[in-house]
Amino acid sequence: MTHISAKIGLVSLALFGLFALASPCIAGGDDIDGSGVSDPEDGPPFFGVARDVSTQKVLVDAIVRAEFAKGQVIMTRTDPEGAFRFGAFGKTVPPETVQIKCAMKGYKLLDVSRRQGSGPPDTPIEVECLLEPE
Repeated sequence: MTHISAKIGLVSLALFGLFALASPCIAGGDDIDGSGVSDPEDGPPFFGVARDVSTQKVLVDAIVRAEFAKGQVIMTRTDPEGAFRFGAFGKTVPPETVQIKCAMKGYKLLDVSRRQGSGPPDTPIEVECLLEPE
């Protein structure tokens, strides 16, 4: 019995390690090259929230897709506060061409709004995904 528990523990640890290594890529990380540091010359990061339009409550674990540069896609999920973040997509990707889409089972996307504060071109872009129950 102890032998089986040890194997399960080892497999769990290995899976956790793989997930930890892959999570910056899956979650968009802080930047496109995965270094964890955004470079102002790489463009603005995107951040935001997914919300149920009928109740105004945030949606936890919604899927968020950022589509950019010739069909490239990065996906993440919203956190317990309904928030998400993508780092900069590179200086060759104009921020206005990045499309953010949110999805969640039982909901359909109603609207995606974005706004960028005044300041330099690398000022973060805030995105709000509004979804409604199907």
